[in-house]
Amino acid sequence: QFMNRLIALQKDREGERKAFGLARGLGLQKLSKLDMEKAFESIDLDGNGLLDEEEFQTLLETMYVTIYGEEITRHRAEFFEGFQKRIEGDTSKELTRKQFTDRLLELHQELEGGRKGSQLAEVRTDADAQKMIERFTPLLQDALDEVFDKFSSNGATLTQEEVNAFLLKTNGQLGRGGTYRHTSAMFEKKMDQSTEPVELTRDDWYKVFARELAEGKWWQVVYDLEVCGSDLRSHHSNVNSRDRFYQGWLDYIYFKSLVCTSVQDVLTETERSLVYKDGDALPNEWHPSDHLPVAVIFSW
Repeated sequence: QFMNRLIALQKDREGERKAFGLARGLGLQKLSKLDMEKAFESIDLDGNGLLDEEEFQTLLETMYVTIYGEEITRHRAEFFEGFQKRIEGDTSKELTRKQFTDRLLELHQELEGGRKGSQLAEVRTDADAQKMIERFTPLLQDALDEVFDKFSSNGATLTQEEVNAFLLKTNGQLGRGGTYRHTSAMFEKKMDQSTEPVELTRDDWYKVFARELAEGKWWQVVYDLEVCGSDLRSHHSNVNSRDRFYQGWLDYIYFKSLVCTSVQDVLTETERSLVYKDGDALPNEWHPSDHLPVAVIFSW
């Protein structure tokens, strides 16, 4: 049974990896019939011709650690990284209650997604991205599908070359911009998990833009889609409508045990007129950011 299983493993790509990984773990050069017999004998410690439960456990551990050793080490380091974060200059090896609970909350976010609210301003995990995708308007989703289909040769996935074509169209070059960072991270993650050529699915495509939107880059998303031929803003009957521009409450000041006595108006009447009547959207020459400062006066 042992020999037949090793032979069967060699018939598929991932199985071949496991079979030769086991051979390396047992110090064998190749998986000939003689080698496989030697491998069995080295695990059959009591010499009864059968692998009992303890011996089989040893076999599994040997194979798993040999094949996935580097990945186990990497995942262990990533998992405990949050627990091991230290304040600069702190050489202690103890873990505070807060460090422990903060890490558990991070792990929970990876499974369930992050904060809920009318403006989700943080996307750290796939669960967070999915929550953002669920809030896409039909107009935005149609535009994303239109551009995806334009660059996809099969209508189901995007190759690295097809994604690069999109990035060159929108950014003019590779190596810059949020969409480049997000797509590169996705390709790297997929390549770590597969030996086959990897591609981005339509859902991956949505997640790229979910992360862009969560970073407040609404104007960038509109630009990227429109430069690729999608028509988003003309759907408004009044081109001077306030709805022509995205408005969102993304920046906050949190306070406790204080009294907020006044809030600064972020735009003067003249500036509002320039934006809403003249179409001078932010950022522009008189305001170099698409975010407006939040300023208040507290009393206590």
